[in-house]
Amino acid sequence: MTIGGLKKTSSPLALVAAAGFLMGGMALTPAVAADLGGDCCADLEERVAELEATTARKGNRKVSLTVSGWVARDFGWIDDHDGYDEFYSSGHGPSGSRVQFAGSAALTSSWTAGYVLRFRITEDRNSGTLTNAGSSQGGGFIHPTKVDKNFIYLKNSRVGTFVLGHAYAPTDGVAEISLGGRGVTGSSEANLWNATPLNGFNLEQGAHEAIAWVSPTLRGFTFSVAWADLDDHVTAVGGGVDAWDMALRYAGEFGPIRIAAGIGYTVNDNSTNAAGADVDGSNVMGSVALMHTATGLNIAFAAGTEIDGGLLSTVTDMYDKQFWHVQGGVNRDFTGVGNTSIYAEFGEYDFDGGNAAGTAAAVGIASADTTMWGLGVVQHFDSAATELYIAFRHWEDDGTANGDVDQIMGGARIKF
Repeated sequence: MTIGGLKKTSSPLALVAAAGFLMGGMALTPAVAADLGGDCCADLEERVAELEATTARKGNRKVSLTVSGWVARDFGWIDDHDGYDEFYSSGHGPSGSRVQFAGSAALTSSWTAGYVLRFRITEDRNSGTLTNAGSSQGGGFIHPTKVDKNFIYLKNSRVGTFVLGHAYAPTDGVAEISLGGRGVTGSSEANLWNATPLNGFNLEQGAHEAIAWVSPTLRGFTFSVAWADLDDHVTAVGGGVDAWDMALRYAGEFGPIRIAAGIGYTVNDNSTNAAGADVDGSNVMGSVALMHTATGLNIAFAAGTEIDGGLLSTVTDMYDKQFWHVQGGVNRDFTGVGNTSIYAEFGEYDFDGGNAAGTAAAVGIASADTTMWGLGVVQHFDSAATELYIAFRHWEDDGTANGDVDQIMGGARIKF
């Protein structure tokens, strides 16, 4: 019988000799290690110095820094069945590309201060009309880089979050809520795609200089309110305007049913448009989405109205806009790489009112009564935070301006 390669019957002298041999071998190790370690560490220090010289660094270690965003590219085809038939490629798409810097730090045990700075990189067309759609090689695009968000905030889990700076209104996206994983292509927003017949039909305020408050979430409900200074948006056409914007959102689950919903209200006070008309318009919009978590079957409904619009137009008699939109499909993992969203959609967008100068075409809307239906597929790749998409939309006007329009759009969005 042996123990560790030595016979159990080995003499004590043999054991002592073996131990001496091992200790002698170990005694050589420090010298060798020191000799090897000098060159190794010097090389490591040189590499670390090189990385520090080429890597973005924070100004301090007290405030965190997270860099995120996405890159999106798309291609499309537009046919108005009246001589216009165009293929294009761009970086505008439904979302453009974004680069965001965000961070926060604890002020006290209960208060946190933070910041968000986001840039939007997109290729947009010089005009919202189909006649200037052009291809990216035809010179019909401009390439703006815009500050999308630029605000600071103070947050308390019990009091809520206070926001100051260039931020999106509380109603932003409140009429686009979906649980179908198709936000990159499928939305109730009429001008989500390039050169749609309804460019300009948008009830949201977008991002402006604002002071806002977001409540803590209570039983799934979150309330937010903001005052926005829209002078930068309307001064060029004759006047300034302040806006109050508020929204109530909900998210929760009831057994196998997941629900998300929101409703928002906006009022524009004390403004004057280019025609000298006093504009006190208001918007009401909202949406609700349901999904069966076991099967991925889902549906979403959105609607909204704008009363006494014409903020940027030259009309003296204001106009009203209304829309409703429904979308349904399935969103589940069929392949093992990520969810596949397959959907169909239908919507109606109406324009009412205005004087002779305030026709639909005067504000970029091609029809007073437009319907849309569409189909689409979005494939998610979880391992690469990537979405590939292809979708089709058909627009039917009531005989004015662009008439019927068909669109196909596809592309990819990679998040980082």
